[in-house]
Amino acid sequence: MQPRLYLSREQIPGILVTALFALFVVMLPRYTDTAKIWFVLLILGAAVCLACNWRQLWQTSRLERVFFAVLILNFVWIAFCYYANGEPGRGASFLWGRHFYLLFLIPLFFMLRNIRISDRTLVLVIFSSILVSFADIGLDLLQGADHREQGMNPNAFGPIQLCLTGIMFLYFLKLPSGPLRWLALAGFFIGLPNVLLSLSRTTWITLILISVFFIFYMTRSVHTWKKLAMASVILALISSSYALPMIKARVDQALQNVSAYYASEHHQDNVRRSSIGIRVELWKTGWKMFLENPVTGVGVGGFQVTAKENSERYQVNERVRYFKYAHNQYIAALATRGVPGLILFLLLLTLPLYLGMSHRAFDRDSEVARLSLMFISLTYLIGCLTEDHFEGKSATMFVAVFVALLLARLSAGDSDQHRESPT
Repeated sequence: MQPRLYLSREQIPGILVTALFALFVVMLPRYTDTAKIWFVLLILGAAVCLACNWRQLWQTSRLERVFFAVLILNFVWIAFCYYANGEPGRGASFLWGRHFYLLFLIPLFFMLRNIRISDRTLVLVIFSSILVSFADIGLDLLQGADHREQGMNPNAFGPIQLCLTGIMFLYFLKLPSGPLRWLALAGFFIGLPNVLLSLSRTTWITLILISVFFIFYMTRSVHTWKKLAMASVILALISSSYALPMIKARVDQALQNVSAYYASEHHQDNVRRSSIGIRVELWKTGWKMFLENPVTGVGVGGFQVTAKENSERYQVNERVRYFKYAHNQYIAALATRGVPGLILFLLLLTLPLYLGMSHRAFDRDSEVARLSLMFISLTYLIGCLTEDHFEGKSATMFVAVFVALLLARLSAGDSDQHRESPT
């Protein structure tokens, strides 16, 4: 009986980590406040594990260490710019309640490299998350409630659903035939309506662009005409969603907003307060803040403060005074932490992309991990053009957990291959 008791004790950390991960992923999209509890428990556990075995910090590749250094430098620079600018506005809550959490990607990486979550568990957890979101949205629609008012901001919900749906499709492509593969396909088909029903126009554009990229990337040995044919079919299927009244209304509204914005002649015109119009005004505001503060920006928390003081001088609509950020992550980075901040942010997204593209897949697990890592990186690289995802908690938590998980699977695969290689 003693060996059995010993084995069960060994399994407890894995069971706890898997349970916290599952609760976080399932709850995050529609029950975001509850998901934050599981996220905090997960990162605290990871921090304790790393503190107890800090020597594993050196058991990493050079590129992994570069990525971790960028994570730390990014936070240090954001903190420096905030304090150098006199701690403006609500910057303290943004700094310590949002940007700080991205640092926990590092201990999460080591914990998830030591405690492996199986493919079966990942598929089941992601499928459950997609299904819960789909069912919850369906109930709202049946009850006549606005489904976009539930859970996280819809512009944050869209990219997360797109990432989860994309991972399901990659598992379908790479898993051997069996129930798990078909469950992944079911998750993909359930997830697509979630992406569309987010009504996030940025996410729809991202879906189109990322679909074309992966068609050409994953079919490099296929004739060009076949790639174009596949891309045309997929784009036609996506475009057919325009027939849905809800989606048609969003697209038509965007086109009308753009036309009205550029027809206006005064920055205080009401047409500049539309969804598209205010975004353009915010981009102008953020850009002018950057031009006046190109090195340190105005500090996190300083965007709204500076907009209130200078909206008329910047010749932008006064409505910008009510927004905390520029609704463009690249401009937000420039405005609040200058050129160094933008460079560090770009490295945060492009290094995982490079790791995924340059990694040599030794088995199915590492192949799915590297493609998923690329998918997440590209989703946010594109999506950040019209949203400031990493100024909020949802994207920060999601990326911290999933990038850590996927990097850990690649790193563990490299270690296993190295041990198995003949000397």
